[in-house]
Amino acid sequence: MDFTDPSHKKIIGIIYIIFSALGLMIVGFYDVLMSFIFGLAEANDPDFAEVSPMFDIIGAFVWGIAILFLLPRLIIGIGLAMQQKWADIPGLVFGIISLLNFPLGTLLGVYAIAVFTAKKKE
Repeated sequence: MDFTDPSHKKIIGIIYIIFSALGLMIVGFYDVLMSFIFGLAEANDPDFAEVSPMFDIIGAFVWGIAILFLLPRLIIGIGLAMQQKWADIPGLVFGIISLLNFPLGTLLGVYAIAVFTAKKKE
């Protein structure tokens, strides 16, 4: 398999876009679900309002992690899909980070490392 073919980078870009969009949708769903559950908890127990700010901090932390990792990967995915040269190194970095997400992220990380470190045949 020739990993120097530009179509491989385009495939990785599309996968980055899909994973990032799904991740952002999951975080948004989590935020809406937790707001609904905490609203029910406050309606049933007035004392819950005392601990509610702690859950707001947790929600802000989750959104912070999502913005830190998912938005840049989305932008890099768009760059890779459009075959922009600037997206190669960040694509490799996010490929290495993807190794931690077992099992799909590990497969994507190995594939990304193989594509971005492939040398052209002479």
